[in-house]
Amino acid sequence: MGRRLCAESEYPAALLAAAAYRLPGSDRAFPAEPVAAEEWPGLLAAARKHRMTGLLTAAITAGAFPATAEQAREVKSAHATNQMRVLVLEHELLRILDLLDGAGIEARVLKGTAVAHLDYPDPALRSFNDLDVMVRAADIDRTVAVLGTAGFQRTLAEPRPGFDRRFDKGMTLRPPAGYELDLHRTFVLGPWGRRVDLDAVWDAGQEFFIGGRAVRALSPPNRFLHACYHAALGDWPLRLGSLRDVAEMLRVVDPGPVLALAGSWGAEAVVAAAVADTVRLLGIKVPGPLARWAVAYVPSPRDESWLGLHTTPDKTFAAQAVATLRVLPWRDKPAYLRALVFPDADYTADRHRNPLSRFTYALREVRKGSPTGTR
Repeated sequence: MGRRLCAESEYPAALLAAAAYRLPGSDRAFPAEPVAAEEWPGLLAAARKHRMTGLLTAAITAGAFPATAEQAREVKSAHATNQMRVLVLEHELLRILDLLDGAGIEARVLKGTAVAHLDYPDPALRSFNDLDVMVRAADIDRTVAVLGTAGFQRTLAEPRPGFDRRFDKGMTLRPPAGYELDLHRTFVLGPWGRRVDLDAVWDAGQEFFIGGRAVRALSPPNRFLHACYHAALGDWPLRLGSLRDVAEMLRVVDPGPVLALAGSWGAEAVVAAAVADTVRLLGIKVPGPLARWAVAYVPSPRDESWLGLHTTPDKTFAAQAVATLRVLPWRDKPAYLRALVFPDADYTADRHRNPLSRFTYALREVRKGSPTGTR
């Protein structure tokens, strides 16, 4: 199965217009009249889901998006609530970085926090609900231990010791405060995650400030590639906030280093998919050279099938794991397969009755090739 295109019909037309608000060359137009009362709750819910409350608030405040007084109040309230959460999350981020720095662990801030401060004209335009931090593969186990002393707990146990450090994308941790911290080793699960050159990711990065404190994100080319990975391979249907991230970076990113980096990783298909979907769904009619390259790019059949692992509503870890097995070096295949088929008891607790049921499940998923079970 190849990559599916995300249809415009997946989104309210007014939300597509909000996602494209003030993008040069976009032909997405707001409605001439306020959204009908019966349609408004669905639009507001979609704006929250797609991290669009900031752009929708800005468009209404500027008079570009016609809204009733009640609609304007509701969206501003939703965005204010999110921004209060953002302030709390950024305070927590500094605490996390202090813990890691005290243990001698270098980190990079990813996604919402970094992109909001570095790639948007106003950080308030970029909403987010959790935190994302990247550490080196060799530091994964120590990072979990350090954060554990502060009350952070994994949402899912490690299949076998060493799996996180060698194979996984990362993990999700929750502190007593209840938010989610996504701790990354690489960009994504599956074959595309194996192609990320982790040495190249750990260059000097780019500094920005939160509350007067200097923190470090990925460098612009790496940050753009990560945005493309997240946009093309993250949510399904594609999250409009992620596409807007790509669009913001397209304004200023240097195509040369981006294409050179993507080529060295074998990730041209991911970049092309993310950029082409951004141009198509946000209605950008005057694309630059990188966008023109992306629209014309034709992925190989293998890359098309790998993209297809992520462009389905029932995508699963199991399907991506099967594809990953095929690209691992032979020396790593036994340990990887053993961890998936015979994981530790903590991993299977509450999800499989016993090791035999887990083994039967794993064999069934491998045979199917596109499973619908849980990780």
